[in-house]
Amino acid sequence: MPRTNSSVSTVTVTYWTGDVLDRCIASLRRQAVDEIILIDNGNPSDVSEKLDLLPQQDSRIKIFRPEKNTGFAAGCNLGAKQASGQFLAMVNPDCVLAPDTIARVLRVARRNSTNWLCGGRLQNPDGSEQRGSRRETLTPWRATVELLRLDRIAPNHPYFRRFHQFEEDPLVGITEVPTISGAFMFVRKHAYEQLGGMDEAFFIHFDDADLCMRVWKKGGRVLFCSNIPILHYKSSSDVSQTFVEWHKAKGLGYFFRKHFGDTYPKWFLSIVSALVWLRFTAILPHRIGSDLPGMLRRYRRQKRRLGLQRANKAKQKP
Repeated sequence: MPRTNSSVSTVTVTYWTGDVLDRCIASLRRQAVDEIILIDNGNPSDVSEKLDLLPQQDSRIKIFRPEKNTGFAAGCNLGAKQASGQFLAMVNPDCVLAPDTIARVLRVARRNSTNWLCGGRLQNPDGSEQRGSRRETLTPWRATVELLRLDRIAPNHPYFRRFHQFEEDPLVGITEVPTISGAFMFVRKHAYEQLGGMDEAFFIHFDDADLCMRVWKKGGRVLFCSNIPILHYKSSSDVSQTFVEWHKAKGLGYFFRKHFGDTYPKWFLSIVSALVWLRFTAILPHRIGSDLPGMLRRYRRQKRRLGLQRANKAKQKP
C-alpha cells in the first residue's frame, strides 16, 4: 500500500453494525493510511472474534474495547487519543470508501492550514446525494422552520431556509459549508485536540454539528468535497430507534443551550425544546411498534449470550 507524506489514522466506532462492517473494514484496508483504529462499543461474540483476527492479517489494525457502549462521540475521542497520525479520518462503520478516498481528501486538507475539517459527498447506493451530507448552521430558528416546515410559506426567503442542503443545487468542487456529516470527517489531529475533541455529552447525533460550529468559532474552515463520494448505507446498527430518537431530542436541547443560550431568549429556547419533545411524543407509538421485533431479537440474543457465559464458567470450575 503506498504511503503519503502525512500520516493518517482512521477511527471507526462500531456497535452491532451488521454485515456492512466487513465491507467498511475492507475498504479501509485499501486506503493509504498508517493506522486503522476500531472501537468495538459492542458487537455479537462471533463478530468480535472476527475482529480479533484482523491485526494478524493487517498490522495497521488496532482494536479497543470500552467497558460499555460509550456512544459515538466518546468512542471517537478514545480512538483519537490512541491515534498517532497527523490527520484523523472518522469513518462510520456503514461507510464504504473508494480506494483513493483518503489520499484525495488528504490533498485537500493539506492545501491550507486553516482547512481543519473536510467531508465528502455522502451518497445512497443509487448514487443520489444523501440527506445530511451538507447542512446549514443549526440554529433554534432553523430548527423551528424544519419542525413546522415553515419553508413552505416562503420557499425562497433566506429566513426560511431549511437545515439540510441536499435538496438545493448540487455543489461543484471544494466549497466551504457550515456543517458536514459525522459519518465521514477528516480532521487535523492538532485541531481536534485544540477543540477538546467531540463533546461526550452527545451520545449520538448533533456531535458533528457541535464540532463544526466550534471549528468555525476557532477560525478553522469546514470544507465539503463534492467530488469525493462516500457510500453510506445509514442506520445499519441493530439498535432501538426509540433510543435513537430520545437521544436526538436530548442532544438537540443541549446543543441549543450550549451555543445559543446567550443569544436567544430563554422563552424561545423553551418553545423550541417543547416542539422537539412534542415531535418525539408524536412519533413514539410508531417507533415502539417498529422496535418490538428488534427488542425481542435482542432479548433472545442477550439471553443466549448469558447462557453461554454461565456454561463456560461452569466448565472452568474444578
